[in-house]
Amino acid sequence: MNTPFHLVAAGLLAAAALSAQGPSNWTTMTLPANLVSGPNQIGTSLSLQTTTDVWLYSGITKEWTVLPVTNPAPLFQANDYIIVQDGNQVHGYATHTGRVDTITTPTTTPTIISGSSSSSWVTLVADGAQAWAFGAFHGRWETTTLAAPNPTMVASRLTGLISDGTTVWGVSAHHGTLVPVPGDAQAVPVVVGEAEVGTANSPGVFRGFSAQQNSWGVQAVPMVVNTFQEAEYAIVDDGTQAWGFSGITGTFDHFTATSGISGLVGAAGVAAFQDGSDAVCFGSGTGSFVARPAPNFSGFHLAYHFAVVIEGSSHTPFSALLGAYGPTAVGNFVLTSNDAICFADGSPGQSLAYSPILNTWYVAPVVSPLAVEVVRDSVVLAEPTGYQALSARHGTWVQQTTSLPASYVSSTRGSTFVAVDGTGEIAHVFDARLNRWATAVGQNPLAINISRHTAMAHDGVTAFGFGQPSGEWYSEPLTAAPTSFRTSSSIGTLVHGNELSVYSVQGSFTYTGRYPEFTQAINLGNTLRLHQVAPPGSVLTLVVGFAPARIDLGPTLGFLYMDPMGLVSVPWGGVVGSGGLAEFALPVPNDPNLRTTQLHFQDVVIPPTPAMPWLSNSVAPILF
Repeated sequence: MNTPFHLVAAGLLAAAALSAQGPSNWTTMTLPANLVSGPNQIGTSLSLQTTTDVWLYSGITKEWTVLPVTNPAPLFQANDYIIVQDGNQVHGYATHTGRVDTITTPTTTPTIISGSSSSSWVTLVADGAQAWAFGAFHGRWETTTLAAPNPTMVASRLTGLISDGTTVWGVSAHHGTLVPVPGDAQAVPVVVGEAEVGTANSPGVFRGFSAQQNSWGVQAVPMVVNTFQEAEYAIVDDGTQAWGFSGITGTFDHFTATSGISGLVGAAGVAAFQDGSDAVCFGSGTGSFVARPAPNFSGFHLAYHFAVVIEGSSHTPFSALLGAYGPTAVGNFVLTSNDAICFADGSPGQSLAYSPILNTWYVAPVVSPLAVEVVRDSVVLAEPTGYQALSARHGTWVQQTTSLPASYVSSTRGSTFVAVDGTGEIAHVFDARLNRWATAVGQNPLAINISRHTAMAHDGVTAFGFGQPSGEWYSEPLTAAPTSFRTSSSIGTLVHGNELSVYSVQGSFTYTGRYPEFTQAINLGNTLRLHQVAPPGSVLTLVVGFAPARIDLGPTLGFLYMDPMGLVSVPWGGVVGSGGLAEFALPVPNDPNLRTTQLHFQDVVIPPTPAMPWLSNSVAPILF
């Protein structure tokens, strides 16, 4: 039953005097005495190795798991999972479940294939006539029997493919299961980049695997074609016809050219080419080709999820999320872009920012900025008195005044921008998700590290951490000046004395997608899996809203991170189990009207007696 949130809030405020605020994103432990290596960190995973064990940490559950090993175990550590081989046992540890799953292989020398060491979510194993797959979000090994040993196996980030000459199996990290399609000896498995799509084409057959939909599509095509594959789609063409398969929608689209296909170019989620005087774009979000007249065509500008068709001084964007062209901007611009934002730098007073989520341009408020920084889904303009920032989610400029002009830390490889203020003891980070600036104040000038959607800092006395997914600065006292200080994409560590403090960008409430501040969107037709860490026996109520906010409900209860207007609440049902982790699976309808919808979710957590309710952080997936 849905309940208006004001009724829930009234009960919570009445209980606030008894309550305790939600948990910190920091965890501190004493380092083991027999440490051999570590801390090793990437994504939401952290590991230590001692003479007898491998210590595994989850940035989701905020807990350690100790895995005894007989021999020093080779590790493959990736964004959200860790593989440990110990003799003929292969252990898979997933941070999203906080559990270890183990297989026993016939020999001690199985073939093990994983995605990139810097970014992987799937591992494949083959030994004799048996093959296994481990997906980071699924967190369990799945197996199949092969028609012949020594299969062809490839993996790249979110997708793995296994071919034994008669069958090709696709494995999606989102789902973790082995999905077969009839193949042949000529099928060539290919995965690239983020790998939301995999292909196993043979002459005359186009096979596409969708990591989001966990399904294959098969299409007959001419015997001789050109192939073009990126992270979220694959296209084959014979010069006059093109077939595109989207790893997001799991569907094919067909395009027949009137003058011929030429100049095909692409980025991770968008492709573009010319058909005579027309510009044609293919977007992975809708899985469709869309043409428009471009009689004065002079080039394409491409980024992860959009293209800009340039005709002299005319600039027409195409959103790969919406499969539609936006309004044309006219001017002499220099375009700078990142995955989900574009800045058109024009003459003073004529600069614009473009969001492919909102599919429109926004006039820049700063006439002659001191500097322009374009991070993953935001653009920040430095001015003498501070900064103006625009998030691709919201399309509004948000100001932060400072006393130090153009003093900041940023990186085009992530979504984090930190403005330094005061005498260096103040850090303002632009929160692209909640559309605000968040501030941390130290006692001394701050040492600052950023990575992807994480910002960390310390002043020698206190450590601070901010993550776009959780939207707050969290602090942790230090026992000594740090001897090690390192920030990774979703996790960070400080060693101070013999203590190890671990910061995670993920709060107590998480989901597997983090788009647009990071990778992995949640797409129409898929399942939104929400995870809440809470004391066993806790009762959970999910609050759903449609716009961001930050409303202080007191130092004990915490913040409400969404506009109260129109909020509804939904009981999860049951209580949190003994493992302290609950999952809520929400099917996402395959309804085009929901495309680029931004939903805000937050949990009310009521632990068992004595009742001490608190509000979790929020999450805000964008659907497409």
